[in-house]
Amino acid sequence: MIYKRNMAICAAANEIGIKESDMKNVLVNYRGGFYDISFTTEWMMYEIFVCEGSFEVMGVDYRPIPVNTLLGSLPEAGQDAS
Repeated sequence: MIYKRNMAICAAANEIGIKESDMKNVLVNYRGGFYDISFTTEWMMYEIFVCEGSFEVMGVDYRPIPVNTLLGSLPEAGQDAS
């Protein structure tokens, strides 16, 4: 099961052209023949669906990480936008 999970993560990374090491906060759920993989990168949030049998990516949803979340991860000196 771990092997299939890792193959699904690899397929997701390849689909969007990143290295697996760039994937943060990776969450993998298995649902009826598909892996639902959610993760973030430095600027984006992704949800990718991968078929268990073929490891083909069946769908990709992505959006930018909200600015407030990004600002919260900066040192206090970098948060003043005024």
